[in-house]
Amino acid sequence: MINWLKKHYIAIFLGLFCLVFFCIYGHFNLLVMNPEGVGDNPKFSSPDETANYYWIKQFATGQSLYYFEELNAPGNNLIHPRSINVVDGKNVPGSFLGLIVIYGSLAKIFGLGIIPYLTPFFSALGIFFFYLLLKKLFRFEPLAVISAVLLSFTPAWFYYSCRGMYHNVLFVSLLIMGLYFLWKVLANNNVINSKLKIHPVIRRGARSDDRANPKSDNLPPTNYPPRVDKRQRVKAGQLLTTYFFSGLLLGLALITRSSEVVWVALTVLFIFILNFKKIHWPGFILFLTAGLIPVVILFYFNQILYGSFVSAGYRTVGEALEKGGLASAGILFQILITPFGLDLKSIMINGFNYLYQLFPLWGSLAFIGAFLFLVLPTAIAKISYKKRITYLAYCLLLTVYLLIFYGSWSITDRIDKGTLSLGTSYLRYWLPIYLALLPLIAAVIWQTGNCLTPLKKRKVLYQSLFSFLMIATIFLPTINVLLRQSDESLFLLKNLSEARTKSALVNELVSPDDIILIYKQADKIFFPERPKVITELAVPIDYESVATLAKLRPLYYYTFARPADVASISWRYFEPYGLEIFNGQRVLGTDWLYRIQQVK
Repeated sequence: MINWLKKHYIAIFLGLFCLVFFCIYGHFNLLVMNPEGVGDNPKFSSPDETANYYWIKQFATGQSLYYFEELNAPGNNLIHPRSINVVDGKNVPGSFLGLIVIYGSLAKIFGLGIIPYLTPFFSALGIFFFYLLLKKLFRFEPLAVISAVLLSFTPAWFYYSCRGMYHNVLFVSLLIMGLYFLWKVLANNNVINSKLKIHPVIRRGARSDDRANPKSDNLPPTNYPPRVDKRQRVKAGQLLTTYFFSGLLLGLALITRSSEVVWVALTVLFIFILNFKKIHWPGFILFLTAGLIPVVILFYFNQILYGSFVSAGYRTVGEALEKGGLASAGILFQILITPFGLDLKSIMINGFNYLYQLFPLWGSLAFIGAFLFLVLPTAIAKISYKKRITYLAYCLLLTVYLLIFYGSWSITDRIDKGTLSLGTSYLRYWLPIYLALLPLIAAVIWQTGNCLTPLKKRKVLYQSLFSFLMIATIFLPTINVLLRQSDESLFLLKNLSEARTKSALVNELVSPDDIILIYKQADKIFFPERPKVITELAVPIDYESVATLAKLRPLYYYTFARPADVASISWRYFEPYGLEIFNGQRVLGTDWLYRIQQVK
């Protein structure tokens, strides 16, 4: 037992470390989802979280992943929250289905009470498997340990581990686990071939026994079948099992965020190319088969919800498919490379803002680490130069692709678009970039400790101590920003009493069957208690539809605009269609609720 503990003390330390951060992540998730007095409908700070929680509950309780809104026929499909779409008369999820299916299935087995702990659990697993993956990849344990510790409080990872109804941490964790099992099965040089070793069994009466037993000629020969070594059978089973789990985990990752299919597929292909001679082809076929299982499940739900196997909840993808299907190379390029267009200026600005300016210490260390990867000799870096150059090339390609893919998008998460914020989607969209840069930062920390420790005696101990102090130097200001300084810090997000207060006040003024026009960020106040909300009016036919709805149900206008601005909006946009906004009541703070009626 003592020898086992000594052999695996680093893995045990990381296991306990991950347990601590699981508790931290779980604490923040629990504060949002189950605070005192919230009941079955917790209030989240974004429509994506609200919708995902709603659909997970629907799936876990055996209900459909869609619902019908009778007023969408006369209302031109306008009645739905921001993260829910209307397809063929059905209100359906407006995002990827993987998180809903995975978490809904687990909640169906273990109960709804497990939902707040699922993202923290997968996040802790992701940290541990990140260590295992880097240890396999670089064969240098200090780099793997420091990278895993850094991952636990990397701003994007920590923040979205504590906001558990987003897809991103689950996606990256499943991806890390899948890549680890794949690299593990390929990195072993003693790969079992498709033909197992056959060991012949000595038979009675064989010529080889003649000298040892002269009487053996008198014994009748017996024909035993060739014996397959038991250890070989066990190794073959383990090999195939590892291939299967790798494919299954990668398939689950892809259905969790299908938009990442290009770079994930290229990453897997790159790994297979690097280890081509080590591929066990029956295992490779099993890998592909396992990966297709989640994809088939996704196709099944896509067909039911969106009317097409390859469709999705995102409007951008749906609109592109409606234009030209998958037959056009231009449509494929748009979906897979530039779904939000190509704006080089926006790419550079957004990349600088969220890869450096928001957390300059992390960005600076990553840049220095890339330089060290390039110039350090192998004797000092402890990692082969070829492997370092290959990894840097991969990081560069991944960064360029994700910057192009998401960087041109003008994200409207916040009312004040120009403010750098923890809650802006770029932070979670570029989570794979932040993770890929962690080994570079870890190299800076370890090599700095190496420079500060000239002694040869107990060098590893002192180097580890200096590394710990550097990690603490990064940790303290990072956690301060995540918890306190930002206007979307975790402590402020957990205090969602204002949204709950507004919801209670609106309950007294508006019936669940009334229709409310709201600004986009306000649907967290209304949904799911009041699903009849309209979040956007874009074209003249939308206003015509609102005029039709005004004849059927009471209609309200919820806004943070000043009364003078509301009067201008009413005159400019609503009165041409026979409607007026009037009788405003302050709800709370700057939010007002107005009536909309037909002009008499």
